[in-house]
Amino acid sequence: MIFNSIYIEEAGNKRLIVFSDRNNLIHSLANSKGKTTLLRLMLYSIGYSIPNTKHIKFENCKVESQITLDSGEVLVLCRESRDYIELKQNDSVVTYVLPSDEAALHKIIFKANYPELINNLLGIFYFDQEKGWTLLNRGVVIGSIRFNIEELIRGIAEIDCSELYRQKETKRQDLLKYKQMFSVSKYQETIDSESNNLAGESYNSLIDSKINQCKMRHNLLKKELSRIDKVLKENKHFRNFIGEIGLLVKTPNGDTIAVTENNIVGLNDAIDFLVAKRKLIATQYNQIQAEICKYEKERRFEEQQLSFFDNVETIADIFDKRISTIPINEVAVKKGIAKLEKEIAEINSKIKDLTRAANSVITPIFNNTRKYLTELGLDGESISEKYLFTSNLKELSGAILHKTVFAFRLACLLEVEKHLNIKMPIILDSPSGKEIDHQNIEAMIKILKRDFSENQTIIASIYEYDLININKINIVNRLIE
Repeated sequence: MIFNSIYIEEAGNKRLIVFSDRNNLIHSLANSKGKTTLLRLMLYSIGYSIPNTKHIKFENCKVESQITLDSGEVLVLCRESRDYIELKQNDSVVTYVLPSDEAALHKIIFKANYPELINNLLGIFYFDQEKGWTLLNRGVVIGSIRFNIEELIRGIAEIDCSELYRQKETKRQDLLKYKQMFSVSKYQETIDSESNNLAGESYNSLIDSKINQCKMRHNLLKKELSRIDKVLKENKHFRNFIGEIGLLVKTPNGDTIAVTENNIVGLNDAIDFLVAKRKLIATQYNQIQAEICKYEKERRFEEQQLSFFDNVETIADIFDKRISTIPINEVAVKKGIAKLEKEIAEINSKIKDLTRAANSVITPIFNNTRKYLTELGLDGESISEKYLFTSNLKELSGAILHKTVFAFRLACLLEVEKHLNIKMPIILDSPSGKEIDHQNIEAMIKILKRDFSENQTIIASIYEYDLININKINIVNRLIE
């Protein structure tokens, strides 16, 4: 990919800048003239969410870039808003809504498919003057755009972890809920310690509990009374039936006698027992009814008392009263949190293992990193492949960090270009840092001349560089004059 030109229009001022397909130097005699603004506008013009500089608000600009892809196809991208961009391709114009369509647009520009690769491309070909020379394997490229070596490797190796990410996000959302529940349980403890403020609500809850218990007992006694009444009714019908049919039985001595309700053994005793039991249950039933009435009367009285304060009750008071009644098992919540954290850690481990197994990508990046470090005067032989994934990002500083970043990201660029079969522009904003001497710069330029001679190079600086056939773009007072 090559930037052919960029047209910038702001507040009636216009400027067209044409680039060489190889080496370009955006130059001014002093800082703060607009070099960084131009680089950022170039990236802004191809759809990136790039922050403004103090010189120009990008949303007030119209920018139009013409780029040539490695296939020879020419694209024109016109952006007049942060919200959308127009792509002119093969006599057709397509509008892309930003930032939602950014990946789709960059898929066309860079001929890349995997989202994790597309999302990390800017971090390998653009070195921002503020963040770029301290960004090693993960961190901020510019603004909200980030770089992550693990994602880049998975994108190059075409390792699809989307299902694992989906599972992880589901569990992460569940974990968030559990942690919120735990916070509620801790807040409930605070509320309990200030129980005077919630006395009315707590008392009402106690009454409700007693009423519910009484009603349960009341229903059981009611069912028992109905059962006894049914049995007594059936026994009465049985007595009448015996009397009506005139049933006769013969005794052992040969006598014949009539069967009546009075000579059936145990019948009257059974009936007397049921009658007595019914009296006892009826007494209990009436007592329960009286208790229910008493508690309901107490509850109505309490509600009347509390309603007096309704006009001065704050939202916070209402919240406390409601939250205090939510049943939360703190022990169960803690177990849930621990379980989810373990499951998320296991998913992260699976993703890590898949990434670290991509040796066909990792080994070339490491070998080239070590080669470039050695050429830049650093001890490349002292590092291992694990260094690509280091989290110890504060151990380097100054010129060592500057050169390490340069070596690391150029090594990544080589591997991406091999995978995509393209050449990407190399955009360097102020590569001559405060602690970088002339010798270091010469070593960096030597690598660019040798290994990236077919790449378009765009450097913004107040210094001159020993590059072949360099196209010099001068900024005198302001980018657009």
